[in-house]
Amino acid sequence: MVRALQPGIDGSRMAGSRIGQRRRERKSMNGPHKFGTEFGSDNAPEHSAAIVSHHDSIKWFEAIPGEQLCIRVHGTQVNGRYAIMENIAAPGTATPMHFHAEDEIFHILEGTVTFSIDGDVFNASVGSIVVIPAGAHHAWRNRSNSPIRMSTFFSPGGVEELYPKLVGLSLEELSTVVEPFGSGIVGPPIDE
Repeated sequence: MVRALQPGIDGSRMAGSRIGQRRRERKSMNGPHKFGTEFGSDNAPEHSAAIVSHHDSIKWFEAIPGEQLCIRVHGTQVNGRYAIMENIAAPGTATPMHFHAEDEIFHILEGTVTFSIDGDVFNASVGSIVVIPAGAHHAWRNRSNSPIRMSTFFSPGGVEELYPKLVGLSLEELSTVVEPFGSGIVGPPIDE
């Protein structure tokens, strides 16, 4: 979510403020804020190193039957701001209806995925972006005859620690394991 800075919050952003004007004048194109926006640069989070997640160096695991997952960018690599995972799911694979404390964003890379979000059921095909706000009850299913592939972004990061713990668990066992991560199982998967 993008939030606009309210004028006058710190006194230096008020219209006509000489303090804000001097601050803007001090910033040069060679300064540390040259790539940021005027409002975002002063409050930018600590910079972390560039990350390249090569396809041949990632470790895949099966979290739920039929779904292979890997963590492409771990939250610890980016000061907890987000995490990125990749999913490949066989035909018929489905998650139970659940929620997270984090926003979850899916980018569909291959196939068509059926989503249910707070009771709204729809298909998302290649190139689609599906944004699921924190707390929304959601599930997905591969109803097609081919595998699907998705990138999944979580903000903030941290919940990616949960997925390796799901390997081989029953639906009942899942409920207990997800709770400490601010997630919950609230229903069965989407119908086939």
